[in-house]
Amino acid sequence: MATQIRIQCLRAGLLALCLDLFFCGCSPVMEATRPTPVDTSQFAVGESRVQVVEAIGAPTASVKNGDQSCDVYKLYTRGPGGVGKGVIAAGEGAADVVTLGLAEVLFTPLEAGTRNAKHTVTFCYDKDGKLVSLNDAPPE
Repeated sequence: MATQIRIQCLRAGLLALCLDLFFCGCSPVMEATRPTPVDTSQFAVGESRVQVVEAIGAPTASVKNGDQSCDVYKLYTRGPGGVGKGVIAAGEGAADVVTLGLAEVLFTPLEAGTRNAKHTVTFCYDKDGKLVSLNDAPPE
């Protein structure tokens, strides 16, 4: 009799876990796929343009500002990094399992409302291709 009860409890737990995995789990996926922000503090005045482009890729536009050449980027500069995203996603996944998916009522809208926003970031260089200024505009 006790063995049958254990088997039924195990089946119920597995069923709940399967239902959670198939019908819920949106917020952990949303968190895990959130873009990782670029840390603009890694760039210092005097750094070469090549180093900047190697680190973050090609700019969306390049413009002249007097004798300076400026590269314009649209970047995610705020939000949790890789480890932070992993911790949040794991916590949301655990909450989904414990609450049998009811945590999604809270976490999915929260994830949607706290998405990272792209910012216009401008890197300006002197005639030798050395970084002279970096401007991170407010979110769009």
